[in-house]
Amino acid sequence: MGKLALPGALTWLAAVVWVFAGPLFAGRVLYYRDVSVTYFPDLVFVAGALREGLWPLWHPGADGGAPFLMAYPVHLLLLLGAGARATLALSPALHVLLAMVGMGALARRLGAGPAGIVLSGAVFGLSGLMLGSVLYPTFLAAAWAPLALTLFLALIEAPTPRKVAALALVLALQASTFGAAVVLQTGLAALVLLPARPGRRAVVAASGALALAGALAAPALLGTLRLLEGTARGHGFGPEVGLSYSASVPVLLEAVLPRFLGDPLSFSDVGFWGQPYFPGGAPFFLSLYLGPPVLFLAARAGRLPWRLWALVALGLLLSLGAHGPLAPALQVLLQPLRGPVKFFMLATLGLSLLAGRGLERSAAEGSRRGLVLVPGLLVLALAAGARVAPSLVASGWAVVVPEAAHPRALDVIARQWPGELAVTGALTLGVGLALLGGRRWLTVAALLVVLDLLRVNGGLSPSAEGRFYDLLPQVQALVEETDAEGGPFRWFSYGVAHSPPLTWDPAVARQASAVWLFYLDRQSLLARTHVLDGLEGAFDLDRMGLAPKGSTLAPAQAHPGRYREIHPLLRAANVRWVLAFHPLPEDLVRRRGEAHLPGVREPLLLHELRQPLPRAFWVPDSGARDAVPPASPAGVDVRYRGRDPHTVEVAASTPPGFIVVLDGHHPDWTAEDRSGPIPLRQAFGRYRAFPTPGGEQVFTLRYRPSWPRQAFALAFLGLVGLGILVRR
Repeated sequence: MGKLALPGALTWLAAVVWVFAGPLFAGRVLYYRDVSVTYFPDLVFVAGALREGLWPLWHPGADGGAPFLMAYPVHLLLLLGAGARATLALSPALHVLLAMVGMGALARRLGAGPAGIVLSGAVFGLSGLMLGSVLYPTFLAAAWAPLALTLFLALIEAPTPRKVAALALVLALQASTFGAAVVLQTGLAALVLLPARPGRRAVVAASGALALAGALAAPALLGTLRLLEGTARGHGFGPEVGLSYSASVPVLLEAVLPRFLGDPLSFSDVGFWGQPYFPGGAPFFLSLYLGPPVLFLAARAGRLPWRLWALVALGLLLSLGAHGPLAPALQVLLQPLRGPVKFFMLATLGLSLLAGRGLERSAAEGSRRGLVLVPGLLVLALAAGARVAPSLVASGWAVVVPEAAHPRALDVIARQWPGELAVTGALTLGVGLALLGGRRWLTVAALLVVLDLLRVNGGLSPSAEGRFYDLLPQVQALVEETDAEGGPFRWFSYGVAHSPPLTWDPAVARQASAVWLFYLDRQSLLARTHVLDGLEGAFDLDRMGLAPKGSTLAPAQAHPGRYREIHPLLRAANVRWVLAFHPLPEDLVRRRGEAHLPGVREPLLLHELRQPLPRAFWVPDSGARDAVPPASPAGVDVRYRGRDPHTVEVAASTPPGFIVVLDGHHPDWTAEDRSGPIPLRQAFGRYRAFPTPGGEQVFTLRYRPSWPRQAFALAFLGLVGLGILVRR
């Protein structure tokens, strides 16, 4: 079995290359879900700031100006060295490979041989949880979890200074991903996997590693605490949000049977029937799939590795959330977090290790002839039933899952199940046949498991052509037309996501590809994609609960039919340009142009607010700051210039009064003129104002949070401690 080590490592690498070949070698780009509307725009913004020698802690281009933090060293180094597009291509592949290597190391630490090591690593890295959440903080943190557990167990077994340093470094990197739920699960898994009660020396060493990790991760930890102030996440989510994305029984069944709920990448409701189980109709993890081959091998591990089974049980109970017995405890635990389904990582981790154990146990002890073929035959029988009598199969499942009786479910059962189950059933049967062949066929069994995971999960991170993020010429022309209007001004877009049903081109509809939804959202500058074009915007949705209070819209407000309701908010946020696929009230806006986009019949309309407010203007007295005034009167000149994300310069020639700046207010912004500091006040709920004595004045506003000095001092001490431990 030792000969399997090198081919096994090559198997990991080959699997990762196969999944991400498009971004790595063909110039394609990831785009699905938050990748296109949040993560890639953030990468572009940070890369630009780093090129100017600035670590950005304020984002002037999003939410009307808001605090911002990217503290993950891996991404910062990639952005600094390779840029945003390369980071988008490299980061997912590197983290999946890291997850595989870490899980292999953990399997080895727990006593697995080469075959178990390779299979455990492949199962975890190719799981639905990993490939269905690419670039999410959960994904980044989960990639580090197995390695953190490996180093923790090694430290407990034989504490040394270098082991303390290694564990501290990995924990600090994991914490800096902002995947708090996974960091918590890593701690739970460490407690469950403890082989025995640790000695005093081990406890001291582990405590030292935690303290050192906290110091090293201080920029991320202290920055996060400041970022949370005044946000929905900082106040704590209520149960309706904190327990959202709880994994119901049908969602967990999707971890067992391929495409149980249909295709999560479906262009429309057709082809997917999981909408009732997720907020907004879409899952957090695109899939939880591990599949019959993995579960079959895990079952063959026996009851002896009870700690691994405890991990699986704990993960299942926690991921049930509102549907399980631990809902009251989770309601308290998840106040600053959300999404109990994230705890399925514990189950994925445990089952990955158990699958490796089961493979090696089967090779060591042999298999009873015939019984190992039963799982594959059962899956094939279900495939045949779905092919011959889909209505009967749907009725049978409706006993357990009532929604299976819905026509959408029947469509999935009739169209998708036969093929999906037939292939997975054949691969599961092949695993059983390989086990009957004994030790010589061990590699074949492992490869069949990997093939099933690649087949089902390999497409969960779709990529598009490299020009996906480039604006079409007709849209670029609209943007360039606004450049001559002076400014700066902000943009707001409804995009496809928040438009009433559009008339799709039949050819596009027949493709059933979600790429068009995200492509047209990009072309319509849906926030935050405008950042890719150097534009600034306001009033996005608060996807992560981290936006300042009053800076975002509720989902119900983000509808063109309610434009009149949000018009005062947009005007107060310095919005001048609004993009929509439907006309807006002509008494509030005027139409300035349109662009016809491929795939949809309705043109993209560019609207201009009537009497838009400039970014900075003068008002005569402080009382005028409580209501939005008209544009500045004649003879008053106020000029605004953003020098960098942290610095704004306002040159003014005015009578005595106040200067209002329509940038997001925050206590860490300061203002000064030639004579020194001046008070900076809050205006219109969340913007800025400061007094002016009149005449020719130049004011400088700076973002100067105090926490970076403390954080970098702690991080420096942590690095010193790390160096001392390594030298010892």
